[in-house]
Amino acid sequence: MNNRTFDFILAIGSVVIGILLLTGNGGMFMGGGNAQKRSIQYDQKKMERASGIALILVGIATGIDSYTTGVAAKIAYTVVLLIIFIVLVVYFRTKCKKK
Repeated sequence: MNNRTFDFILAIGSVVIGILLLTGNGGMFMGGGNAQKRSIQYDQKKMERASGIALILVGIATGIDSYTTGVAAKIAYTVVLLIIFIVLVVYFRTKCKKK
């Protein structure tokens, strides 16, 4: 299995799980950690939608990255992933907290 195949599997999996989360049917993917404590502090529906959008963006970025070969493109891919996750964490802490 080469790197491109793994990229395609990751991209398709991310998009499918992202769509499930975005439509409200992927709550099972939000488990883990201390889910009970998290559900008290955060709005689960907002977290699912935000995670779904983030996963779709990661899937798209990974799909595009699978066609690139240059070092600059790999660095750009890494930067895009970091931006997606930083924005997701900031969104969780600012918009998803229960008041």
